[in-house]
Amino acid sequence: MNEQMVIEKQLLSFVCKGNKSGRAVLFLHGWRSQKEVWQGTFDALLKEHPEFCIIALDLPGFGSSSLPVGDWKVGDYADLVAEFIKKMELKDLVLVGHSFGGRVAVKLSSVRTDLVKRLVLVDAAGFVMQKAKKDALNLAAKIVKPLFKPKFMQGLRKKIYKSLGAEDYVETPELRQVYLNAVNEDLTPNLKRILQPTLIVFGENDADTPVAYGKQMNSLILNSKLQIIKNAGHFSFVDKPNEFVNLLNDFIS
Repeated sequence: MNEQMVIEKQLLSFVCKGNKSGRAVLFLHGWRSQKEVWQGTFDALLKEHPEFCIIALDLPGFGSSSLPVGDWKVGDYADLVAEFIKKMELKDLVLVGHSFGGRVAVKLSSVRTDLVKRLVLVDAAGFVMQKAKKDALNLAAKIVKPLFKPKFMQGLRKKIYKSLGAEDYVETPELRQVYLNAVNEDLTPNLKRILQPTLIVFGENDADTPVAYGKQMNSLILNSKLQIIKNAGHFSFVDKPNEFVNLLNDFIS
């Protein structure tokens, strides 16, 4: 059952199961995703560790949480998650972040070692957008808007954006500046400051955040281990759920 909480005028939706006073595992989803994407992992982990407090959170602007007030940056999301952790009184926290949720997890873990004890980055983002994609977004922004004003042209507009590799940008119109803020922030300095034991998991065939990102993160985070899941893409934990849960269980244990 979904629960709700208001922090700094932001309505947050989340699921919390298990022993609320036990060791906590908090899942953060990626861009254009929501907490339900973790359902398989959530249930498998809860079955293995009923003594844990397991939570999946909808980040502001996604799922059933309210839109962020203003053009947020990654740090704003990290600050809100920090307040959520404190308000929930989560203990001995393992923070798990996928893609954009990985950005938030990196930012938070690098500045709040008191709140995050272990970190799991899954097909995580964290570096500045690749030049080819940045050029595509710039081109998309220059497309003459009147051409696409008639409703019957909207389908064509989306196809053009998709061909440019700018789906995330066009599919979340209320969050376009937030998206640009995120993909243009280099978290390399934050990655270097992470001291917690860190598990880095990437799908072998991830085209959105390639394995090269995982290797770079592994080289920057002092106490980290990289695991590559074969025959898996950007949602490696969905493509290969058993492999991912086994890696997560070994790391937590």
